[in-house]
Amino acid sequence: MIGWNDVALLEPKYRREQIYRAWFDAGVKGIGDISTLPKDLREKFYALLWMPIKLEKLLDSKLDDTKRALLRLSDGEMVETVLMGRQSKKISPSAEKRYTICVSSQVGCPMKCVFCATGRAGFKRNLSMEEIVAQFRFWQEYLRENRKGEIGNVVFMGQGEPLLNYEAVKNAMNILIKFANLGHTKITLSTAGVVAGMEKMIDDPDFPPIRFALSLHSAIPDDRKKLIPSQPEDFFEFLIGWSKKYHIKFASRTHFVGLEYMFIGGINDSDRHLKALIKLASKLGRVRLNLIPYNSIDNDKSVKSADFEIIKSWQQTLMKSGFTTTVRLSQGSDIAAACGQLKNSYDNR
Repeated sequence: MIGWNDVALLEPKYRREQIYRAWFDAGVKGIGDISTLPKDLREKFYALLWMPIKLEKLLDSKLDDTKRALLRLSDGEMVETVLMGRQSKKISPSAEKRYTICVSSQVGCPMKCVFCATGRAGFKRNLSMEEIVAQFRFWQEYLRENRKGEIGNVVFMGQGEPLLNYEAVKNAMNILIKFANLGHTKITLSTAGVVAGMEKMIDDPDFPPIRFALSLHSAIPDDRKKLIPSQPEDFFEFLIGWSKKYHIKFASRTHFVGLEYMFIGGINDSDRHLKALIKLASKLGRVRLNLIPYNSIDNDKSVKSADFEIIKSWQQTLMKSGFTTTVRLSQGSDIAAACGQLKNSYDNR
């Protein structure tokens, strides 16, 4: 299906930038509203969708300030995006609230990680650049209409593997940075570890210096393979060499290799796993660890999160070992909006 960006790419760069800039203008509801464009160009766009998504359903968490939106795409497929709000203690209560949004890069996901509802649902297709940015625009318009603040951070941690949709994700990030007033460090890309994509982002001069997070979940190769079946052979050896290249390309105090570690009771929470994590992390240069309680999916009681006291104990040990370590408290779990729960449905919700 041809989108407006396909037509825009045929225009000179300055025309494309006029369109991209207008995309984030609250007063612009379509190409016809962009007065800087000539009439004949506006007419080219009239038959094309300005917003390639439509809200199907919106859920509000009763536990915290989290919202989950199911969006229908122009071909009838569905995708989800999440809005998470948290007021900083350093900011006055009267200050405008800053939100984080979690965006998707694919309809479904081919990675088949055992702890993820999206992976269980299977893969259908990649999202276009417009469909990715449209998730930002959806929440931007929602916040404007409800006068609740602005988007401060974007995390590519929704449905799909971003590095398997490399060009669309890269282009979407560059547009958000340039035209949505987001700094490089306000965007985070999370990957299960796609070697080809990780190598490409190091060699690609157009790949933006965003923050990077690896879904690790175990530093023991055989155990990680059970959780992430897509893990290639000798991945940790690759990761150690790759991290050196990453730190050379993104030589900044604000950049680090982020390691995401979801705790699954009896699977990856033993002292042996902790020691393996410390050993691996010590070889990756500047790193930050994010410890995540497992969020149940599909009412599956056979898989449970580790005891929270274990997670806190790991955090203390890791910090004593010199690693910046945080514990991510789940948001929106009552509406299946927490990490690993998105699956394009609202059954029993």
